[in-house]
Amino acid sequence: MNHTYQSNSQLVNKLQSFGSLVVLNRDFIVVGISESALYANFSKESILGTNFFHSVSDLFGESYMKVKNALTGFIDSQQSSHNLTIKVNKERIYVKLRKHDPFIYLEWERQHKKNIAAKKINELNFLLDSIQPNNWDLVCAAVSKLLNYDRVFVLHIQETGYSTVVAEHTVNGKSHFKGKEFSKDFMPEQALEYYKSYSYRYAPHIEIEGQEFYSTDDSIDSLSSLLSPLPELHRLFLKKIGVQSALFFRICIDEDFWGLVVAQNKEKCLVDLQQRKLCTFAIQAAASKYESYIKQNLLERTELLKNAEEELKRSLAENKMVNCALIQHMDILTQLVHADGLAIFNHGDIFNYGHAPNKTQFYEIIQFLQNHTDKAVFKDYNFRLNHQDKFNDKLGFAGLMYLKVGLESDYYIVWFRIENRSQVMQMMLQNTERENKRLKIWEDIRYDVAKPWNDAEINFVLRLNQIIKESIFAKLKERQLLNEELLSLNNELEMFTHTLSHDLKNPLSILKMGIQFLQQHPDNIDLTKINRWYQNFNRSVTNIEDIINNMVQISQHRSSILDKEPISMAYTIQRIFQENSMLYNVNNCQPCFGTLLPIWGEKSAAYQIFSNLIINAIKYSAQSDRPIVTIDSCHENDHTHYQIQDNGIGIPSEQLPHIYEMFTRANNVGSIPGTGIGLSLVKRIMERLGGTIEIESEVGQGTTVHLYFPIVEPFPEQMLVN
Repeated sequence: MNHTYQSNSQLVNKLQSFGSLVVLNRDFIVVGISESALYANFSKESILGTNFFHSVSDLFGESYMKVKNALTGFIDSQQSSHNLTIKVNKERIYVKLRKHDPFIYLEWERQHKKNIAAKKINELNFLLDSIQPNNWDLVCAAVSKLLNYDRVFVLHIQETGYSTVVAEHTVNGKSHFKGKEFSKDFMPEQALEYYKSYSYRYAPHIEIEGQEFYSTDDSIDSLSSLLSPLPELHRLFLKKIGVQSALFFRICIDEDFWGLVVAQNKEKCLVDLQQRKLCTFAIQAAASKYESYIKQNLLERTELLKNAEEELKRSLAENKMVNCALIQHMDILTQLVHADGLAIFNHGDIFNYGHAPNKTQFYEIIQFLQNHTDKAVFKDYNFRLNHQDKFNDKLGFAGLMYLKVGLESDYYIVWFRIENRSQVMQMMLQNTERENKRLKIWEDIRYDVAKPWNDAEINFVLRLNQIIKESIFAKLKERQLLNEELLSLNNELEMFTHTLSHDLKNPLSILKMGIQFLQQHPDNIDLTKINRWYQNFNRSVTNIEDIINNMVQISQHRSSILDKEPISMAYTIQRIFQENSMLYNVNNCQPCFGTLLPIWGEKSAAYQIFSNLIINAIKYSAQSDRPIVTIDSCHENDHTHYQIQDNGIGIPSEQLPHIYEMFTRANNVGSIPGTGIGLSLVKRIMERLGGTIEIESEVGQGTTVHLYFPIVEPFPEQMLVN
């Protein structure tokens, strides 16, 4: 309780004056009393610390016993509150009992209306029945009609601390607050506690200073009384905008404080307790409908998320790489978190959807995130407001949320939200020379801020993270099985090698012996022996063929076509070039990159192909005055056609037919290092991918390699955009 001063061991505070309050302990001793509860010649000193039934028995006149019986029965009951109506000197009085351990609050006020007209109640019932689950405007109209107040609006208090007016009804039909926001200063924690602690708050006389409340215990909580005055900021605000009477009805959704229905009137207006309670009932009914509406939406969203999760799981299972599945569903990933754009960063490759930054700026954003946070999930609806100074160009979005996939900072899914510009009412309390407080009010436009990410959206991102982790784990297990199978194949290959080595010895030995024999006795061998040796040669050759054919047949049976998926090549090709320029110390070799389209292939196989060819292009053009390697691609007859061209030493025309043979190198390579395996390996991998390779070359002019990758099905649109 906020005390204004202390006198003679008594604590003094201010309460509103439309009622009276007495606070008792469990022994019915008066520990607090309001100024209006003092009667006749009794002073606060003569009542505080005395037994309520002895000192205040005349306060309720002929209804004293009714109040006493209610009070004694209430103290031992399980109820937290109790109301009764009595008569005192022919005046009807509402008496309210409320427990707030260790005290009992006894509060009363005059009755202004004996009852509410049946017509009024019927109108309210009709309005309540007609109110749609998400139509707070009709709620405002119903409350305005019941109270006859000038203005009623609904104030939604957001998680960010800002408050938004989502509905409004005025007697003149002109909107005053609807759509506006109040700054965080309008609802400080103290004000939130004030409105949370009671189903409604009532201030019938804003201008009246109020009455004093005297107590002997500083633990008495004035918030438990309806007479507790409005927060100073709100009282001054109402006074500033010309409001004399106000009512604030608490809205709770799923037991959480959601906002207020605020009723304001420019003239002083007393509202009977029955009317207030009827409004409270109407607002609770509307809140219940709204809560059902939210839960229904939540069920629908849960079903939508479930379907999306199943689709993602299916796609992740069907695609060899996680990235491909995510790219194919960028639209769903964007919609499910109500974002305006999405970008995926995967080991240098970037894929955009919707309202997302360009590649250059996105690289900056990723670098910033890598340097400033290591969280798996990060969100900031004020990202541009907080970090614009860290970037060269203006950010085209205001809010950002990311998910870091895996343990390393090389794979991000980033969502973007555009600016949600709004008018914000700012206010500040100022002290004057007379120690009074004055309220300064002004309006600002809030820039660089997006709609905050809510719990449901964050939960989806966390769930997505779990789905991706499960997929990665499943693929690791699959890869482990493949590695085990590969180990088995290697063991078999070793066995095949030994088999070939052993089984070919005999037929080869026969061939060798026969040739030596024929060479040593060219003239004195009869025709029968010659024919016999030729028969041996023929059988040996047949045996060799059978052995080789058997091995090939076994090998073909165990081998499989490489699994193919769409792969972005732009970043990979540029990286290979940069790394190998450094490795071979050919810093003057200039790249010329054209359109670098995605291909259908297998990632490691694609890397082997382009790595071998780019290394050759760099090595064999290094001796040129201005070495240049040009890489370009296009779509041609259901294939992705890549060209890798250099201006190096070239390949002699007579040796072109043999360039795919193992350990074969052109005779003009000189001291340039190499093994003669690369092109043979590339050709075999291309064949396993179902593609082809062609080479054109001229000595002294350079070499052009043509690669043709079959297009299995259309690429995801975002791959082609990027």
